[in-house]
Amino acid sequence: MTQTRRSTRFARSSAIALLVVLSGPTAARAGDAEEAKLHFNEAETAYRLGKYEKAIAEYEAAYKALPDAAFLFNIAQSYRQQYLIDKKVGNLQRALALYKTYLRESKTPPNRTMVLKLIEELKSVLQAVQSESNRQPKQGKLIVDGASARGAAVSIDGKHVGTAPLTRELSPGSYLLKVEREGYAPWSTTVSVAAGATVQVPVTLRSLAGSDGGAGGAAAATSRPVYKRWWFWTIIGVAVAAGVGTTVGVLATRDSGDGLPQIDLR
Repeated sequence: MTQTRRSTRFARSSAIALLVVLSGPTAARAGDAEEAKLHFNEAETAYRLGKYEKAIAEYEAAYKALPDAAFLFNIAQSYRQQYLIDKKVGNLQRALALYKTYLRESKTPPNRTMVLKLIEELKSVLQAVQSESNRQPKQGKLIVDGASARGAAVSIDGKHVGTAPLTRELSPGSYLLKVEREGYAPWSTTVSVAAGATVQVPVTLRSLAGSDGGAGGAAAATSRPVYKRWWFWTIIGVAVAAGVGTTVGVLATRDSGDGLPQIDLR
C-alpha cells in the first residue's frame, strides 16, 4: 500500500473518529469539545507531515479534553507509524494496546474490521521482533592471553576470576582488568564489552628480574674476595708507593718528644 493510500485511509478514519466524538452521547461542555477539535486539527497536520510524536501528543491532549475512545484509534495509528521509523518495540506494543483498548471502549466502532486486521498484523510483527531478540546473544566474551601472562592471576573489577589464558562471558559494560604474576610488575587496563562481541586482550608482563640486572652484577662482584679483584692490586700498588713517601715524611718530622723511638732511614 502506498503512502498516499495509507494517508487517505487514515484521514477518512480520523474524520470518522472526530465525528463520533463530537456528535456522540458524551456529556461534555462546548469548551471541551472546541479544545479537543483544536488539538485534533494540530494532530492531523503533524501526522500528514510525518511528525508522529507531535501527533501523538496532540491526539492525547484532545483525548484529555474530551475523553472519548474514538481518539484512541488515532493515537494507536501514530504509534504504529512511529515504530516504522525508529523500530522501537515500545511504540509497537503501545499501538497494539491502544487498538485493543479502542475496540473495548467503543460500543460500535465503524472501523472494527480494519482495526482487528491491524491487531493481527501487529501481533505477528511483535512476535517476530521478540523471537529475533531472543536469538541475539545477551553477553560478550573476554579473552585474556599472552606468553608472559601464562599462569598469571586475573581479576575483573577487583574479583579474582582465574588464571591466564582465560575466557570469560560478561554482560555488556566496562570493566577493570588486572593481571598479576610473581616476579612481574602488575598489569591493568579498562576493557569495554558489547553484547555478542569478543574482546581479545594480549597481555605482556614486564619482568622485575630484568630490571635488577645491574644491581645483581654489582652484588656478584662484591661477593668476590677483595684480593681477587683486578683493581685491588692496582690500587694497593699505588697506595704502597705513596705510603712509603708519606711514612718517611711523617716519621722524619717527628721529634723525640712524642715518646716514640726516633728512626733514621738514611
